[in-house]
Amino acid sequence: MKYKIECKSILLQKALENFLVEYLDENGTVISDEDGDIIIGRDIKKPFNKSQLLIQLESIKQNHQIKEKIEKSLQIDIENLDNLDNKSDESFEKKLDKLIDNFAKDLKTLIKEKYGKK
Repeated sequence: MKYKIECKSILLQKALENFLVEYLDENGTVISDEDGDIIIGRDIKKPFNKSQLLIQLESIKQNHQIKEKIEKSLQIDIENLDNLDNKSDESFEKKLDKLIDNFAKDLKTLIKEKYGKK
C-alpha cells in the first residue's frame, strides 16, 4: 500500500516519512495527525517504532480488505434478492395471467351454453 504523510507536527511528519520511505506516494492513503484516511492517535496507537507502525498499517489494510469483501458480498446478496423479487413477480404475473385466461375461457363456455343453444 502507498501512503502520503500530512502531519501538523514536523517531528511526526519526519518520523513517518523516515519509517515509510519505500511506501510514500503523492496519491497514496493519507496518514495524518489531524485529518486523513489514517489518523495517528486514533488508528495508529502512539508511541510506536517502525515495526509497530508497519504492523498497525498492515492490520488496517487487512481490515479494509475484509470490509470491501463484506460490502461486495452484501451488494451481491442485495442483487440476488432483487432478482428473486423479480422472479417471484414474474411467477405471480404468469399465474395471474393463466388464471385470467382460464376464467375468460370458462366464462365464454358458460355464455355459449346459456345463450348458444337457442
